[in-house]
Amino acid sequence: MEPIRTTRNPRLQRVRALQRTTERRDNGVFVVEGEDLVDAAIRAGAQFDDLLVSEDFVPPHIVGLVPLVVQTEILATLSSVRSGSRVIGVVRRESLPTPPKTLTGVALALCGVGDPGNVGTLLRSAAAFNTEVVVLGAPAADPTSPKAVRAGMGATFFVPTLTLDDPAQAYPEARLVALDGAGETDLNDVDLAGPVVIALGAERDGLPHSIRKRADVICRIPQSDRAESLNVAAAGAIALAMAYRSNA
Repeated sequence: MEPIRTTRNPRLQRVRALQRTTERRDNGVFVVEGEDLVDAAIRAGAQFDDLLVSEDFVPPHIVGLVPLVVQTEILATLSSVRSGSRVIGVVRRESLPTPPKTLTGVALALCGVGDPGNVGTLLRSAAAFNTEVVVLGAPAADPTSPKAVRAGMGATFFVPTLTLDDPAQAYPEARLVALDGAGETDLNDVDLAGPVVIALGAERDGLPHSIRKRADVICRIPQSDRAESLNVAAAGAIALAMAYRSNA
């Protein structure tokens, strides 16, 4: 097959349009770049809507899908990473894992965390520490944005997400443990056995009022006075690691 040598191809233009949040939301699909992430999506059973590969790349076999072969330099213009990508997939969001209706283990609630890199990194931590679901409270970064998917390193396809206007409404049957640098209780002294929701706020705005009102405990992660606070992704990873140990 002769490779595509123009950016005017409709399938290429569609991939470029999916860099926008509104396009992803309205069409129910998102972009996955690179061999590792495409392989993770395949292993997870995600459904592909399209697959673009460079002329020097042997595409994976996906039933019912004919890859579009693109000149390497042209495909690189679509990539959101500086080095370019040899394979770009378009995945259907409906094929991502479904959030549980009832929580039995640990959930992570992110309240107003707007940086997609932090959201993706926390999804990766959630996968590492067997978190059942990540709740995204508005306004939150889109977990299917290119930056979030890259930071997730494949966790996007294994950890369910649930988006709510008010994350305090998620899983009312579970205890709610909220993290705040000014919390009076040490996280080491808190019972993290499931079902439990661990809530984090945005670094600038902190926890919303609804979370503070419903929280069973507001606690802090002990740290030295050499730093004012922890990055939200670091704080989340520490809390999830402690919860994982409690529920092992």
